Amino acid sequence: MSTLLCRQCICYVAFGLTVIPVAATAGELVVHHVPEFRVHVTEMPKSVAGMSLNKLVKWAHAGDPAAENALGVHYFYGRGIPKNQQKADIWFRKSAESGNANGAFHLAFAYNFGEGVPTNTHKAVYWWQQSAKDRKK
Repeated sequence: MSTLLCRQCICYVAFGLTVIPVAATAGELVVHHVPEFRVHVTEMPKSVAGMSLNKLVKWAHAGDPAAENALGVHYFYGRGIPKNQQKADIWFRKSAESGNANGAFHLAFAYNFGEGVPTNTHKAVYWWQQSAKDRKK
């Protein structure tokens, strides 16, 4: 079975002769759940969910990994601040290097699709593996 990962798209996953549409966007991931198959969903941690942007910036600069990842998401999508993929990747890297699984996951996507950083499949795989390891902690 092969897995298709994307940032903002509608994916069609084929199982035998059945085609199942799967709608997905990173950050606020929306998934049409197929019960017999596990789907990985990234969610914003409760510690920063609903936090104002000013407070989020303060927490990120103080070194909170969840806030660093969330600030990266804000930069990536331009939520309340100008869209800037390079700054998003800087915050994703800080979060990932602090052991945040979501930060590693977003950084892997950036490397896989060349969003703000040069495309590098090896680094993408490395950060996806780190994300998986960090989730098991």
